[in-house]
Amino acid sequence: MASELFIFYDICAVAIALVYLYIGAKRGLLRSVVFVLLTAASIALSWLACTVATPIIYDNVLRKPIISALDDSSSKTDPVAVVSSAVSRGGYGVEMTDSEVESVISRTGDFFSNIAGEIKNNGANESAESIESGIEKTVTDDMLNALIGDVVSPRVLSEILETVSDAESSVRSVVGVFLEGDKARTADAVESTLIAPAVKMILRGIIWVVLMFILMFLSRLIANAFRGVNKVPIIGPVNSLMGAALGLAEGLVVIYLISQVVKVICYFSSNSLMFLNTDTVRNTYIFKYFFYFTPSQLGL
Repeated sequence: MASELFIFYDICAVAIALVYLYIGAKRGLLRSVVFVLLTAASIALSWLACTVATPIIYDNVLRKPIISALDDSSSKTDPVAVVSSAVSRGGYGVEMTDSEVESVISRTGDFFSNIAGEIKNNGANESAESIESGIEKTVTDDMLNALIGDVVSPRVLSEILETVSDAESSVRSVVGVFLEGDKARTADAVESTLIAPAVKMILRGIIWVVLMFILMFLSRLIANAFRGVNKVPIIGPVNSLMGAALGLAEGLVVIYLISQVVKVICYFSSNSLMFLNTDTVRNTYIFKYFFYFTPSQLGL
């Protein structure tokens, strides 16, 4: 039901753009130029500030408790048990003992290819490729649920990682470390490869949005000093028309800021809210382009 309401996002985006178009016309070119220049400076300054502040805050405030939590989760999670469970739940008609699984893990080469071959040799009807794909997905999901399921769902984590790195190769590398059974290395790998990129992206977005709203408010106060230009004959109408164009640009910035607030809510709620979730946003025609856009695409 909520995914059918996606048009609401697009209607709001168009409405905001039109409102700022009108505001820009009323404000006029000169006042708009001053405001846009200050806004551009605010964007650049905010992005620079959040880029510098994010790793400092993460490393000094968040990293230690995250590592501690992952150490606890890792110490309680047995890779052999995870794999054995994945095999028994796969519907392959094959059961493997813990010792058999442990033997496959200790072999050289790709674990998932080895375990799929073992299952196939024990009488499974599916192809080795299908078995390998199914086992990899189940083991990966179970591992992520066991290690970080109390913090964020694997699905949400994967969505975040897709915007900052190669999620598939990142998760696969962590699974490899996890299967080796080294608890400390597993915690470090999960933190550095999966958690850190995701948390830093969210933290960077929060800092950037907060700074942007503060600086844009100050920019508006400064620009208001040029309010009287629209009343000047001849110059006034031209000033008003050009101001409308710049007002539209401002509206697009505001839509983007709103989209980032929506993104943060989606991630922190694990897409559990009826309307504020990424599935609904993906169905939009206009809003999704703001939602998935990042200033780094402009080279900032």
